[in-house]
Amino acid sequence: MRAALNAVLLATLVVTVAGCSLDTEIRGHATKTVPAALFDPCTLPDDALHSIGVDPETESPDFMGVQSEGWEVCGWEADWFYITVFVTDATVEEFRARPRTTDFRSVDLGNREASTFRSTADSQRGLCDLVYASSRGTVLIRAGAQGTELMRGDGMREDPCALVLRAATTLDPYIPE
Repeated sequence: MRAALNAVLLATLVVTVAGCSLDTEIRGHATKTVPAALFDPCTLPDDALHSIGVDPETESPDFMGVQSEGWEVCGWEADWFYITVFVTDATVEEFRARPRTTDFRSVDLGNREASTFRSTADSQRGLCDLVYASSRGTVLIRAGAQGTELMRGDGMREDPCALVLRAATTLDPYIPE
């Protein structure tokens, strides 16, 4: 369930914010503009991951087994939720302008200008994203409920937006300014 939902949401992100430029040396071939030095979220330390409640051993350094050009991705799982960190050269403004973005809200994340938002595709409200700029790419941190958590009749254990803000606060010292 998590994999399928992430696939749909990442595809939406990639299609919406990815830019292509025409390669002038090879006629008819498009090449994607790729930032040179995006931050690699898989370098986040295990102790920080433990402190947000995810298991570093569940690290997934790509997106469902596929490398996404122009993106650095790393995710980890816990018993009822997961955290995924995406880094891209898309701007915060591009995320804000996406037609499927809703509930865009500024949040306090130390000295960063950060915002949370949700996707209109998430009808169960089991996901929340937090986005901010860094010197090595725009960072998007996603918190989502595992599939079994979404099926609970008594609601989720914690709101995904509260969870993503807590995770971002813990991980932020390890992300470049």
